[in-house]
Amino acid sequence: MKRALLLFLCLAVLTAGCGSKKSSTPKPVGPVLPAAQTADEWALRVVNIFLRPLNKDLNVVTNFNNPQIQLFIASQNPTTLQIIKNRMNDLKRCSAKLIQIGPPPNGHPQLDTIDNDFHKACVEYEKVADVLQRATPLLASGRTDVMAEGAKMVRGVKDASGRAADNFANGLRIAQGLPEFRRAGLKPSV
Repeated sequence: MKRALLLFLCLAVLTAGCGSKKSSTPKPVGPVLPAAQTADEWALRVVNIFLRPLNKDLNVVTNFNNPQIQLFIASQNPTTLQIIKNRMNDLKRCSAKLIQIGPPPNGHPQLDTIDNDFHKACVEYEKVADVLQRATPLLASGRTDVMAEGAKMVRGVKDASGRAADNFANGLRIAQGLPEFRRAGLKPSV
């Protein structure tokens, strides 16, 4: 009986953990990759693991206030609601993807700047994703007062979204000018 009680207490302590429920550092999306040995290897990882999925996420963020999308949300269109949920869940893992990729190889200051800009952008994009995800059910509620609260939440992330976009654009602009990223498939902005 004492052993069972001791085992139960040990399991309870392990399950409870310590501190808050939110972890201070995001968990990687997949396995943490070994350090990139070359700039080309790191650029390829950034393009494939970070930029391509992020493009889909940012399309949802950009079009969130589109009147047609707002109509689909208000009418509780299941496809629209599922896309928003999926893309915002993915955007909330923005920093985790960068952790998975790892830092750029030493001796490449431009890559360090790109990495730093993307990390700063992710901090803000994760805030935006959280708010948009929480605001969506309010906007879909059908109640005018609740919908107004959802719209207020969306307006409240405008500054965070702007900071994220600025940092992301800075990093992307540098990346588009580097041959490593062009070889990895990154195209210049139109």
